[in-house]
Amino acid sequence: MDERHHSAFTGARATVDPWVGGRVVADDGFIDATHVYLVTGSRIAMTWRTRDFPKGANDSQVDISFSPIAGGTKVEVTHSKIPAGLGKACEKLWKSLYLSPMAKYFAEPDAMRAAYKAAKKAGHLPLSGIKASRPGPRRPFVPTPQLPVEEPGEDEEDDEERPKKTRKRVETKPIDLRELAQAQAEARKQAARKKAEAKKKADAARKKAEAIQRKLEAKKKAEALKLKKAEARRVAAEKKRIAAERKKAAAEKKAALARKKAEAKAKADAIKRKKAEAKRKADAKKKAAAKKKLAAKKKLAAKKKLAAKKKAAAKKRPTPKRRPVTKKRSATKKRRSSKKAAPKKRRKVTRKRAAPKKRGSAKKKAASKKRATPKKRAAPKKRGTAKKRRKAPAKKTKRRTSRR
Repeated sequence: MDERHHSAFTGARATVDPWVGGRVVADDGFIDATHVYLVTGSRIAMTWRTRDFPKGANDSQVDISFSPIAGGTKVEVTHSKIPAGLGKACEKLWKSLYLSPMAKYFAEPDAMRAAYKAAKKAGHLPLSGIKASRPGPRRPFVPTPQLPVEEPGEDEEDDEERPKKTRKRVETKPIDLRELAQAQAEARKQAARKKAEAKKKADAARKKAEAIQRKLEAKKKAEALKLKKAEARRVAAEKKRIAAERKKAAAEKKAALARKKAEAKAKADAIKRKKAEAKRKADAKKKAAAKKKLAAKKKLAAKKKLAAKKKAAAKKRPTPKRRPVTKKRSATKKRRSSKKAAPKKRRKVTRKRAAPKKRGSAKKKAASKKRATPKKRAAPKKRGTAKKRRKAPAKKTKRRTSRR
């Protein structure tokens, strides 16, 4: 009942509707049949006609049965009610178009593959658009005038001509189409009733399931709403906490910035003070250096002046006569120099310490302080101005040298 396999092993395009009342068109439209009875895997009954059938002739009846045997499947074809003169042609058609190719096609996988490829190459396999263009269902045509059907005598003659077979033919009962149609209609009604009941039950079950589903969804929504509210509260608290932390961080940052500014200001002030101190020290050093330089100049000038005075005084007084220096020493000097003076002995002087004075109490001391009159300090002597001090000559001081 597969269109592709049918087209592959027959070598011609075929369309098959695999249901009761479905149409079968095979051998590129030469065969036209309608399914009457179908049992999956065991029996096919159909009305059957070809283009060779005369106009107005009734459809013939075909009954195909399948039975499993050792090593394969037994196929029996019973073709009845064939118009007169077409029995041999139908038999030849069945053998050449179906039975021999089917035996070869299903027995050898390579043959099946080759036939399938050949049919595909020739374009015999049905494509996606074939179902739309397939012919509609056709009812068997039953005309009022009945044409002559093959008589049993002719069939017997044909049987005599054929070689006798040892197989026993299975007799099949003729099919009454009206009864079959009524049975099929009743079966369809029962199926429709069962379908309606099943649909009703399914609808009730579906409604019940939908109600349960709605309840579950409502419960889920309520739980989701609760979770959403809790999440919103948590998010709000988190935002509040983050805002407080940010505010605190901003305040700390501001305080740190203020501290940094204060520290920077203090550093700048310290640097300014250091610079001022360094400037003051430099100025003091400059002043001291200038003062020292001036004093040195004055001293040098005074020395030069003194030297000039000495030189002038030396020029005025007469030069004394020098005594002649003799190398020989006198005897007295030699004796004095030979005798060494004995070192003087030092006397040890012991001094007695004075006895410590008795000190009075703190009250007596305070009273004595009150009674004692404070001594007046002497008035400081008036000094001359800086110019007079600079001009005053320095006093000569004689150094005393002590020889032992």
